[in-house]
Amino acid sequence: MVYLFCALFILLLLLSWKYILRLEPAGVFAVLWLSMAFFTLLLQDYIDLNFEGCSFLLLGVVFFVIGTISSDYFYNPTPSDYRLELKKKWVRPLLLVLLIGAMVNPIYSIILHGFSLRALLDMREVLEMNKGISEDRYAGAEASNVVNQFFLIFSYAAPVIGGLCYRLVEKWWDKVLCVITLIPCTFIALTQSLKMGMIASFILFFAAYIVSSYTFGLPIRLKGKIILRFALIIAGFLGTLFISMVFRTGEVSEKTILQISEKFVSYALGHMHNIDFWFTSYQPTELTWGSHTFLGISNLLGIEERVQGIYPEFNNVGKNGFFGISNTFTIFRPLVEDFGEAGAMVAMFVMGAIANMSLKAVIAHRYTICNQVVLVAIFAFLMWSFSASFYAYTTYLAMFMLVFFLFHIIQTKVSAC
Repeated sequence: MVYLFCALFILLLLLSWKYILRLEPAGVFAVLWLSMAFFTLLLQDYIDLNFEGCSFLLLGVVFFVIGTISSDYFYNPTPSDYRLELKKKWVRPLLLVLLIGAMVNPIYSIILHGFSLRALLDMREVLEMNKGISEDRYAGAEASNVVNQFFLIFSYAAPVIGGLCYRLVEKWWDKVLCVITLIPCTFIALTQSLKMGMIASFILFFAAYIVSSYTFGLPIRLKGKIILRFALIIAGFLGTLFISMVFRTGEVSEKTILQISEKFVSYALGHMHNIDFWFTSYQPTELTWGSHTFLGISNLLGIEERVQGIYPEFNNVGKNGFFGISNTFTIFRPLVEDFGEAGAMVAMFVMGAIANMSLKAVIAHRYTICNQVVLVAIFAFLMWSFSASFYAYTTYLAMFMLVFFLFHIIQTKVSAC
């Protein structure tokens, strides 16, 4: 099976390289899974794999790219006579409102869990806060209410607007304000050990940044300066993520740091083991036709119930002396549960076509705002695919509705002539 996996790796690289260079949806999706596949091969002596599920996963990515290629032949929209323009005077006040709303959630959450804001000034109390809130969350006893959940939407909407505006604002403090939109979710990660929220905020910022570049004709050129800046951002992101994981234990020590260092491998590649063994052992049941992929909606309607972490199974992913625990199964588990193995490939093909058509519509300024939101949602779905479905969370879906409204506020249609 490892030879099939390698063959699919090469095929995916050949099919997607031009999309990778242009940072189109197919390219971003391909480079994510090519990177995962590369490190999986590199560390296969320490991760328990049989490569059957991993090969199915890469085949799904190939189908996504093929869907993109196919749509190049039948969808080429005529450019509109109008284009969008950013209302730059609205950027600063809108970002400030979003940031204020975004910070309500973590502060209110700290209070709901019985901690004082003065605890933020004491490292020991911060560690205790992380451990306590984390334990409550996994025990199903998390303190939350409608108000808290409402303001959480702002925490994710803020980086979308920040990413959209970053390349268009001219004053340096406005650019800084755009980057500051990442702070609320980072603050949540450092005080409440909610790592996935921070990851989501970076994904949404980057997704909106790419969409903005295509909307306003600002090509992204992979120069040395850009690559260095991106590398520094990744280093800062991973460093913050590492600190968040240490804080979650409630203790900062050499032993804890070594333990978290080992966990990094399972967090980075544990999903490869999980999807691999789940795919080879699962028994086909009645198809759920989107209820698992769109769990955020089906849970709201009472059709399905979302549990903490989505999947309760925690598996040991290592071998040869390495031990790591993971409960992430990638986007391909809900797709197979919803549509079956063949249906999952069809879903990937269709989504690849829709993503490319939406991108072309944005470039041609056709139904631009609607397609901007669709593209941000697709980019988020693709970049989150290592974990589960981005649409499994009601908060994210509500955030896209708010973003659709905000995009109308902050952009205006003008003549292209």
